[in-house]
Amino acid sequence: MMGKGKEEMQSKERLKELLKYPKPKQRIGIVHLSIVQEERCLYGMRSFTSPGDAVEMLRPLFAYADRELVLVLSLNGKNEAMALEVVAVGGLNACYTDVGNIFKHAILNNSAGVICFHNHPSGDPEPSREDKLLTRRLERCGKILGIELVDHIVLGGDGRYFSFKKEGFLPGCSRREELECR
Repeated sequence: MMGKGKEEMQSKERLKELLKYPKPKQRIGIVHLSIVQEERCLYGMRSFTSPGDAVEMLRPLFAYADRELVLVLSLNGKNEAMALEVVAVGGLNACYTDVGNIFKHAILNNSAGVICFHNHPSGDPEPSREDKLLTRRLERCGKILGIELVDHIVLGGDGRYFSFKKEGFLPGCSRREELECR
């Protein structure tokens, strides 16, 4: 225990030394991360056996949305919901989504997988070219990070939705679909 305290003290001293005698025009970032769990609102949710289960759970969050929203649901190894975050809010027809924000949420929650959701305010859940490209990027990034993209679901109106997993886009796009994504 004393060794750890001594190491921390030495580390702080090195940092003070850097701050006292900085190299000209060289900047460093000082970062502190912490996770604060705000509340639990998904309590008692069973593991997901189908895209319909996931849609049923999250559809109320999209019910009154007048613009595109992107949500990510972090899952544990049993596909049980651990945490939910709104990662992007867009306009009527588009929403810029940074893949890093989706996986930042997953990494900070020690997730085994994620399900991404977004809505189409038009009511038509058919994925756009951009939706397909995003799904491919999410799948590739997830493989690198060891966090599975379990599904990407587009919610439309009248209870309709499009599941990339259910429709065969995951895992991986076929060669034909990949060409369509370009």
